Amino acid sequence: MTVMKAIIRSTGLLAAGILLALFTVHGQALYQSFEVNPVSDRFVHLPVKKGASKTWMTVNVDGVLQHEFEIELAPEKPDFYATLETGHWAGKKLTLTAESIAQGSDWLNFIKMSDQMSDEETVYTEKYRPQFHFSPRRGWTNDPNGLHYYKGIYHLFYQHNPYGTGWGNMTWGHAISTDLFHWNEKPDAVLPDKNGVSFSGSAAVDWKNSSGLQEDPLFDENGKLTYPPQVAFYTSTNANRGIGPAAQSLAYSLDEGRTWIKYRGNPVIPHITGGNRDPKVFWYEDEHDQSNPYSGRWIMVLYMDGQDFALFSSCNLIRWEKLSDIKNAGYECPDMFELPVDGDINDTRWIFWEAGGKYLIGSFNGKEFLKESGPHLAKYGGNDYAAQTFSDIPATDGRRIMLSWMSGGEYPGMPFNQQFSIPRNLTLRSTDNGIRLFMEPVKEIEKLRISKPIKFSKKLKGEDRSARLKLDGELFDLELTFTLAPDAMLDTMNVIRTEIFRQNIMYNPGTRTIELEGVKAPLIPVNNQVKLRLIIDRTSIELFANDGIVQISKCFINEDKAPANMTISGRPGLARFTVNAFNLKSVWRNHTERSEFQD
Repeated sequence: MTVMKAIIRSTGLLAAGILLALFTVHGQALYQSFEVNPVSDRFVHLPVKKGASKTWMTVNVDGVLQHEFEIELAPEKPDFYATLETGHWAGKKLTLTAESIAQGSDWLNFIKMSDQMSDEETVYTEKYRPQFHFSPRRGWTNDPNGLHYYKGIYHLFYQHNPYGTGWGNMTWGHAISTDLFHWNEKPDAVLPDKNGVSFSGSAAVDWKNSSGLQEDPLFDENGKLTYPPQVAFYTSTNANRGIGPAAQSLAYSLDEGRTWIKYRGNPVIPHITGGNRDPKVFWYEDEHDQSNPYSGRWIMVLYMDGQDFALFSSCNLIRWEKLSDIKNAGYECPDMFELPVDGDINDTRWIFWEAGGKYLIGSFNGKEFLKESGPHLAKYGGNDYAAQTFSDIPATDGRRIMLSWMSGGEYPGMPFNQQFSIPRNLTLRSTDNGIRLFMEPVKEIEKLRISKPIKFSKKLKGEDRSARLKLDGELFDLELTFTLAPDAMLDTMNVIRTEIFRQNIMYNPGTRTIELEGVKAPLIPVNNQVKLRLIIDRTSIELFANDGIVQISKCFINEDKAPANMTISGRPGLARFTVNAFNLKSVWRNHTERSEFQD
């Protein structure tokens, strides 16, 4: 077999010093390469065409393989650009090689290099871009990963395919925020390597440098470590390419999260069983019992197989030993944290959480989780999965903040795919049925309110005589309170109906159930009232009922831009209701819509 190599020097479309190489066998293109020597720009932007043939691309620096991925390279004008950070290879030779490129493909002529992220002129302006829910600039996203707070900054990592809008090439994307809504997306942090792609996990701050990863520690005048390591644990896996089964790996940052370094001894926990994955790591210290022999160490919660999880411990984040099992607790993406009951810091419980929204309530002694009750449901179906909470939020704040993947939404024709929920604050409260978990929108969402609320108060007039609320815009924070008549719960045929953007919400006092677009949950009135809070974005609606004891999330598309126009109806005398309506502003642009009421 004869292999012929032709090297074509760069045209005026590309920066000087770039070489294009074409490799063929008997007229068939085997692979093509894009070469830069030396690297001087921070990013290379690769052209993507949705639906184009997928090709495998390798990234070599000075002849050493750094990274590889699958991509739909655009043979003609691209739909969007995928960005690969190259600045850390400044001065070196970069070679990108694509396999099995069809003859006639023009992808090489569409490559761009710059010091800016891609598509700056169009990003965040797309037709179906969520306006205050986080979504990636480009590509697919799913589980939130590595949520933590460090020196005034919230760090959000997430499962990311930077090179396409379908699942694949699992990488840790990265974004930061000071208020949980205005996110600044950074270059991808944890890329696939020889151990495989980077599945879900968690992050924390090693305040005491127990890992020793900060080899040259500096201390301030109070004796605090100036740059403690930020550590991220994730699952490495790529069995489908023959690399091996799932194992747990470590990456860390010594520069406040700007760059992330893979631990040279990865994986730190080799494969144990099944699909073991999704490590949740946190520091445990028993403030109530300083003699506890298990106090003062790192804990990892790891999904094992079936419905089983396990706990591990470490003194240095490198060497881990198994402590105990948590059986029949759910599937995937575990989380575990302590919360006060009714705000009493002297009366606390531990929560064990799994991806589907089920949770256990119990205690933790540093070795075993001891269940007291559960499983209970905090989320009732819809588009909500793999929620995680932020670590290292200061005690002066004291909140436990959760973020979830709004799985299964559709974003037709968009260069991105999927979004996250709004951040929620979690609390434990006593109810008639025992202690339960409540979740409500974080207070920071109130900063997105455009003005004071428009208030509306009426009695239900009949199922065919709807009260109408004319809403201007598409972004809302709506508070509804229904005060039920004394006989409201005597007839299961009584239903209170609310509709907005063709999304239907029904409360049945007789069966004591709330329903959002087919997703149903139990909801008992409190003091004869039912309170609903609706957070509505361009592509989603999130319902929080009775201060968050019930939460339902749904994605939707308002394809024909129908007006919001809320209607509320029900049997005459069934209930009296009030509405407080806030327009919200976009985090990407000025937003001036205003609502008014019509009867």
